[in-house]
Amino acid sequence: MAWIPFLVLLLNLGGLGLQQVYSMLNLRPYLPLYDSAQTQHMRETTRVLLMLIPVVFSAAYLWPVLAWLRSIQGDPVDARTAPSRVAERCANTPLMLAMATLLIWIFFSLAVLFRMQMVFTESTLGAWIHFFVRPLLAGLIVATAIFFTTEHICRTHAWPILLEGMPIEGNPRLWKIRVGHRLFLLWMAVSFLPLGAVAMTAFIRLDIADPASNPQHRMVMVVIIFIGASAALGGAWLAWLVSRAMSRPLRDLEGAMGRLRGGDFTVRERTASTDEIGALAEGFNLMAGRLAESYRALEARNRELAGALERVAFLESVKRGLDRFVPDTVRRLIEEDPDSPSLSKTLRDVTVLFLDIEGYTRLSEQLPREELSRLVERYFSLYLADIRREGGDINETAGDGLMILFQEGAPEAHAAAAVRAALAVRSMTEAANGEAPGRHPPIAVNMGVASGECHVGSTRLQGLAGERWTFTATGPVTNLAARLRDQARRGQIVLSPETARRTGGRFRLRSLGPLALKNIAAPVEAWEIEGELASPAARGGEA
Repeated sequence: MAWIPFLVLLLNLGGLGLQQVYSMLNLRPYLPLYDSAQTQHMRETTRVLLMLIPVVFSAAYLWPVLAWLRSIQGDPVDARTAPSRVAERCANTPLMLAMATLLIWIFFSLAVLFRMQMVFTESTLGAWIHFFVRPLLAGLIVATAIFFTTEHICRTHAWPILLEGMPIEGNPRLWKIRVGHRLFLLWMAVSFLPLGAVAMTAFIRLDIADPASNPQHRMVMVVIIFIGASAALGGAWLAWLVSRAMSRPLRDLEGAMGRLRGGDFTVRERTASTDEIGALAEGFNLMAGRLAESYRALEARNRELAGALERVAFLESVKRGLDRFVPDTVRRLIEEDPDSPSLSKTLRDVTVLFLDIEGYTRLSEQLPREELSRLVERYFSLYLADIRREGGDINETAGDGLMILFQEGAPEAHAAAAVRAALAVRSMTEAANGEAPGRHPPIAVNMGVASGECHVGSTRLQGLAGERWTFTATGPVTNLAARLRDQARRGQIVLSPETARRTGGRFRLRSLGPLALKNIAAPVEAWEIEGELASPAARGGEA
């Protein structure tokens, strides 16, 4: 890209040299005005300006592009980092430099023509054509050469970097030169301009010739002019045909590509030739067909996915509903393995907590059924977060009571978790009683806790109406916890001997002595939990 200003200088020098050689070899002997001292200074000034102005303009125009390209040398380039103004300026470089060069040549041709009008009062038509048309033809040749040469350099070195990711279709800041326009410029460079120079030479010679002295000379010049004009017109017609044969299918293909980009996968392009354009149309049709197949497959997959998502959403709603009834332990086991053998009954060490509302029968006589139901739900809902935080599973509910199972961790750990949950239930009950004084009698929740081995797992109940499965803990420990709850009064938390042994170093316990419990043969020494002991660090601080 940095060589483009130097290339512009060379091409303008070539145009000036071509013009000079043309005049010396063909027209100079017939145009005495060419050698006059009055025009010599004008010619030299024109040559210097024609060399300098296009070079300065091209360097100034390309400066932002060259500066950006230098800034990314040696670095991996992300084309999207290029400023849009730099990319658009680079895209317009060939046409901009060619138009600027042509305008400069036209301006100086008019200036020379105006100067000739001021200096010479009498001159032939051939002289005017020589001093105006000759530099104009040279300017057209130079501008065409600059366009194609600069475009080749940009295509090779700059456009692959700068045009990547830049919108081209519908961009009003890009000057688009279509294939037909390029063919027109090519026709001018190889046909019209050379033949125009031949016709101009013949016309000037015809203008200065003496018809009486050499009638054959005039006839030859007329034939040359006719042949040049015919060849130029024939070349224009052939160029138009070639342009139509190339540019029209490309425009149709461009329109089809726009429809495909807009989502019309049914678009197809006619294959109307056997050349590269026909192969391009065939490839486009194959691509559009495969995209249509992929789109149909994607739509079918999307429909399947939508149906699957609907089923998943339904199952999630069912799961959320079942979560309110299924213990967390069962839910986790099923999520890990629906066919897990852990769902069958096994002997495990657990801690069972039973709780119920004291005086529930009396409350049912004092309060309407709906209000009593809301009251129980309100209190039990307050307990849920603390129970789950301690790892408890609400295994069964029965009106005014709950059965809660603790089995996570070591025996001492789940026993302590059950006692902490019981203390939290008592604390939440007292707080709720204080928030609603006078609306109902104070609620007291009595609790019994027992630890030991139980059979934990699924139980099948089968009868004439079918079968039902439950997940629970069965055994003497469960029965003991229920009987200890029956012995509790006014919100007491009563522990079995094993639970008291496991938690004795963590909580303040008070012995209730041996208690005779229903359906248990020997008396059981029960313990009441009064509160949690301070941690070792806290006890040391208090000391």
